[in-house]
Amino acid sequence: MQNRKPIGIVLIAIYNAIGGLLLAFVGAISAFASGLPDIPAWIPLLGFILLLLGCLYLAATYGLWSLQAWGLNLTFWLYVIAIPLGIILMFPIFPGQEMTVGNTILQLVGIGLSILVIYYLSQPNVKRLFHAMCDLIFCYSRGMENKKAPP
Repeated sequence: MQNRKPIGIVLIAIYNAIGGLLLAFVGAISAFASGLPDIPAWIPLLGFILLLLGCLYLAATYGLWSLQAWGLNLTFWLYVIAIPLGIILMFPIFPGQEMTVGNTILQLVGIGLSILVIYYLSQPNVKRLFHAMCDLIFCYSRGMENKKAPP
């Protein structure tokens, strides 16, 4: 009998995948824009950071989908980091940027979704699911001992 993934894990994994692909795409375009004339030096740097974040989100997607403990931990911390970043990005920090209602709403929605993801991943039944998978494989994550499957 095959265990089914909870719908919350599936939705978070899909959300991670979409966000990771978008971040990686925008990051790659921005990172390689340095060859264009009149591009400020901070654009390629920002692009590499976005590309790295996109790759981390895609790795977290794989970890969540395969119910690995590191995927749970990586996803949790990515969304913890996303909250202060969302707060910072509500305000104009780039040259020529203005504060808009649309950006503020977008950042508030992102912060709300981050809080929901953190709350869901912190639930005991979700943690048990990832701990149960650790009983079948070797786990080296914080708080989980190296266990083998029972005979």
